[in-house]
Amino acid sequence: MNKNTTSEKTTLKKVNPEKITSASLSITATAVVVLGLIYFADLLTPLALAIFLWLMIDGFADLIHKKIPNISRKLALPIVFILVFACLAGLVAFVADYASAFAKDINLYNNRINDVIIQIYTMLHINAPAPTLVQLFGKINPSSLLNQVGEVLKGFGGEALFVVIYVLCLFAMQSTLPKKIIYIFQEKEERDRVVALSAKIRKSMEDYLWVQTITGIMLSVACYVVFLIMGLKNAMFWALVTFILSYIPALGGALASVFPALFALVQFTTPIPAILILAITQGIQFVVGNIIQPRMTGDSLNLSVLMVFLSLAFWGKIWGGSGMFLAVPLTVMIMIIFAQFKQTRALAILMSANGRPDSDVTATDGKTS
Repeated sequence: MNKNTTSEKTTLKKVNPEKITSASLSITATAVVVLGLIYFADLLTPLALAIFLWLMIDGFADLIHKKIPNISRKLALPIVFILVFACLAGLVAFVADYASAFAKDINLYNNRINDVIIQIYTMLHINAPAPTLVQLFGKINPSSLLNQVGEVLKGFGGEALFVVIYVLCLFAMQSTLPKKIIYIFQEKEERDRVVALSAKIRKSMEDYLWVQTITGIMLSVACYVVFLIMGLKNAMFWALVTFILSYIPALGGALASVFPALFALVQFTTPIPAILILAITQGIQFVVGNIIQPRMTGDSLNLSVLMVFLSLAFWGKIWGGSGMFLAVPLTVMIMIIFAQFKQTRALAILMSANGRPDSDVTATDGKTS
């Protein structure tokens, strides 16, 4: 009995109170950060989008300047800025036009969906009478749904205004940022480490955006050709949907194949075109996602497959669709930052694909020199 009591006391003595306090503070800080991300989502989402657009515009301007030396970087920046936001405005206008066209044909699609439901009941030998679309989704009002789409587009327009303002502010701040870093970090070793860390995060994000954009163009062009050959209506719209969804890893590719296939099932009297569209677009997604994209990406992201899905679920839950688009680069940024501190380096190693979350910057104990 005395021996057990002595061993228990020895075990209690080995517990470091500082470690318990540190763990408690870490858990509390994590909870506060997550709650802040949820509560300030309306403010942070446009800011996060603006940061990634800023990186995209800045990187594209550097590329133009390198490829065409006669065009200075100061001239390339406004050109790329106008081009990017003109494309975004065109995207919103195109989606709005498609919603209007869809509203005109809503009754035709409704009748065709009812026919498809009857065919499915016949194929499955279900003896009960086939329900109509209205009976299946009685609470859904098509006109109300389209009005909601319009409201979403208006909200996107309002959010886009804040994104433009944030991007302009980021470019205005860019010239003074090096001086601010010097003032904040007085010692050269610490300053160099912060600069190296910032450069690594920026390069990872720029590489991700660049690769996703190029592979997205490949996917959308190839799928557009397939849609045209199959005679799918609104082929340009579905190609655009494919391009947008390509920024969502794994899940986006599946949705980009399923949506046009479902529409083909409604448009055509036979399911063969829908099956072909699904199979061919999935084949294209497989080639681009498993052969071309890994060669372009290399180890720049270094994020495990599990973390990709977890990041999509987490950021999608707190920030919605915008969070899913930003999930991977945000998670990569967190992983790189975690790798710099001994307290969180184990988490960074688990998040990484190859167990080496950061090979450029040495981890520290979190204390500044």
